[in-house]
Amino acid sequence: MKRNLLYTAVVLALGVTACSSNNDGEKAVTGIAFAPLAVSANDAEKQQMRVSSTLTVSYDDGSQQEYPLAYRTLAKMGDTIGSGVMGLMVDMTGQPLAREDGSQDISDGPDGNSFIKVGDQYRLITHLEERPGQLMDTVIEVNSGMLTPVDTHPVDLSAIGGTIINCASSKTDYGSHLGGEENYSLNSVYADADSPYFVDCALDGSGSDGNGEFNYFCNYVEQQSRYLGDTQVDKANGYNGERFRPYNYGYIVEVQPLPDGSTRSAKHYVTGSYTPELAVMMPDGKTLYMSDDGTAKGLWKFVSDRSIEEFSDNWSGTLYAARVTQTSAQGGGAFTLSWIELGHASDNALKALIDGGLKLMDIFDIQLPDDSNNCPAGFSYVFEDSRSECLRLKPGMETAAAFLESRKYAGVLGATLEFRKEEGMTYDPDRNVLYIAMSAVEKSMEEGYKGKEKADHIRLPKEACGAVYEMTLDNQYNGISLKGLLLGSTLDASDPAAEEWYCDPNGIANPDNITYIGHDTLLVSEDTTKHVNNMTWAYNTRDGSLTRVASLPIGAEVTGVDVGVAGDKGMIFLNAQHPFQDNPKNRAGDRPNTALLQNASDEQLKAFIGYIDGIPADVLNQ
Repeated sequence: MKRNLLYTAVVLALGVTACSSNNDGEKAVTGIAFAPLAVSANDAEKQQMRVSSTLTVSYDDGSQQEYPLAYRTLAKMGDTIGSGVMGLMVDMTGQPLAREDGSQDISDGPDGNSFIKVGDQYRLITHLEERPGQLMDTVIEVNSGMLTPVDTHPVDLSAIGGTIINCASSKTDYGSHLGGEENYSLNSVYADADSPYFVDCALDGSGSDGNGEFNYFCNYVEQQSRYLGDTQVDKANGYNGERFRPYNYGYIVEVQPLPDGSTRSAKHYVTGSYTPELAVMMPDGKTLYMSDDGTAKGLWKFVSDRSIEEFSDNWSGTLYAARVTQTSAQGGGAFTLSWIELGHASDNALKALIDGGLKLMDIFDIQLPDDSNNCPAGFSYVFEDSRSECLRLKPGMETAAAFLESRKYAGVLGATLEFRKEEGMTYDPDRNVLYIAMSAVEKSMEEGYKGKEKADHIRLPKEACGAVYEMTLDNQYNGISLKGLLLGSTLDASDPAAEEWYCDPNGIANPDNITYIGHDTLLVSEDTTKHVNNMTWAYNTRDGSLTRVASLPIGAEVTGVDVGVAGDKGMIFLNAQHPFQDNPKNRAGDRPNTALLQNASDEQLKAFIGYIDGIPADVLNQ
């Protein structure tokens, strides 16, 4: 997710639900329709934040009401809000971190949002997708229908060793925030000196390896150590340090705001370690699904031992990895699902293993396969995270493997590790399905990718513009099948639009954040350089129609999509991450809008947090 990174003249109806009048006699919402937003027509529109002009709401008495919409900016990165600065990066003691030139380190990566009411107060928890990671806690006042941020400060995460690459998020029914640590480059194969993939970092603050080349793994280690103030990182001992532990990152993080203005937080190691975008909790309070961003990744399910109805820093339960059986390659593919049990544990037990300074070679023996991808006797071949590995589990290390090396162990047990850019997830209670965004259907989702995939569970034609999938659940919230729902479309080179666009501008490109808001309406938001502007779409899950709802400034990714209600006011939160930075390309691979990025002002380069205003609360009260 991080930096890799319709024409129509009518309002499209976005569905009718089975609502009936409320018991108090008030009319109930039966459908909603956003006014279609036209594609950017000129340089001025390409640089603007634009949203649908109106929302038409239909009611069960046959009436309709049209509501004007507008986008309201809550804060830009670097704004002083009360006692704090939005997006200011700090270390574990709360002291500001500085850039190399000595200036304040201000993030341009606002991501997941959770708008939560705590007592009589409204709080907005916002991810900063950085290394080290950070979450901002912002107090929001609601007066005369307007939202005003009055104070902000970083969430204190020192007790859990901080976080990294905080990406998308969801909310629990009991009022907490769940977010994923997208720890791309902290794969343990780079950290253990006995691994064939070991990286010997300079550890001099440059993020370089021993050859003086920038390396993301080295940069991650250094940045997290900087947050922790840990100068004792030992690269000969798995890069374990006095406080830094590579195995402490790559989990689901929970934050709950409290009435006294503080927060409490936890890392849920029992959800497994991989590259989690986010987790979504099902209505049973026990079942969670987690996505895994990148190439050659898995799909994960956690089932708690008991219903989770309040914040706890010690979940216990069972982790599963999906195995798919492909039944069709058409329309993004169709699959049946089974689930391979990896193990059972508690957060506290796993934290004790991490604190003990485990390394990869304490859990697995690892070797490289030969040129034919064959492994020595007793080793299992696994292709994960774009790496071919021969793995042999060490005696008694099943629990550590299941939760600290989830992807490797899942591969050994035969799970599917072929998903590509598995991003946002959201639950639809009207149909009892889970929607999953695959930002790009390519590489490990293609047949026979690089000759590396022996199992080859997923064999699909390439669609670089991505897709949204629908997972059907049974009455126990267990996923039983998966199929393509909404696909992007790569333009033919002869199409006139291909001079400026790579993917069809009248369809999705590289879907990322997805949010079901009720009334047959799935919001699909983009992280792409294949559209001139990243967009948010409203997809009708009943009739398949698609309406453009938002168009962001060029170079900005759509993040932080969340719905909130305050009294009779509803809002859809939506951030613009790193505007004027990701340079879109056309079908030929050229970048015709480069000048707009090169000439961007300092103000235009500021990322921002905001919301679509004008939505009545009864649309979003579910």
